[in-house]
Amino acid sequence: MRRVLVVSIVLFALTLGAGIDDYLADMKSTKKQVEDFIQSNFRYGSFSYPSACSIIPSNKRAALVRAVGEYARTFVESATFKKIYDDFREEQKPRAPEPMPMMADSRKKQLAEMKAALAEQEKAAAKAPADQQAMYKDILASLRKTVKDFENADTSQDAEMDKYMQDANRTATEDYGKKLAEYERDYPKGDPRPLIKKRLQAFLDATKNVDFSARLVKKDKVMVFAKEEYENKDSNWKLAFRAGKEATEAGRAFAQEWLKGL
Repeated sequence: MRRVLVVSIVLFALTLGAGIDDYLADMKSTKKQVEDFIQSNFRYGSFSYPSACSIIPSNKRAALVRAVGEYARTFVESATFKKIYDDFREEQKPRAPEPMPMMADSRKKQLAEMKAALAEQEKAAAKAPADQQAMYKDILASLRKTVKDFENADTSQDAEMDKYMQDANRTATEDYGKKLAEYERDYPKGDPRPLIKKRLQAFLDATKNVDFSARLVKKDKVMVFAKEEYENKDSNWKLAFRAGKEATEAGRAFAQEWLKGL
């Protein structure tokens, strides 16, 4: 009996220590696909996993989660992932605001656009057949009047408008500076650890009260939770429920362990 117990413990330990390669067939996946899931989950905060994992027996799920967790921890420390992270942070980085132009610059741009439109219509009129000349004459007269009116527009309020836009530009620049400083603090270049901490904590928060004994009932050919409050839970709570108690608790244990080491 003692020998059987020892053998069982050894086999269990070996299973827990198995690497990701030992589970790829069960997951119907490849290392590249696993890396894609890891990358996506950390980038977007999702909890997705290969659909084939749903058919893995409950007694193998904890070990599988541990193996994937260890692989994920190694992968996010790699130069490949750090490049992925740096690309991600550049994509998400706050963009500098486009300053509002002063009235003189705005008027100059609008006038140039009006004159360009007038020139295009003059070219079209020169090539138009005789029966369309009257139409073009009216169009050109209207455009020329618009250009002249704009050139003679009242500019007495421009100084006041310029002051308003200068204040708005200054405020936008200050807000951008604050957002950029916060972003650089929360997502430092070359250091994905703050993002990893954020994602691991989000996973722990989303899965801390999953009722794995919740009853499902059939409704309109689909299975739903018998309790309406469970049916109203978010997608991450339901995803953890579908993954099962063994996988979710193993994931939580690994996430807590990982967090302590960051």
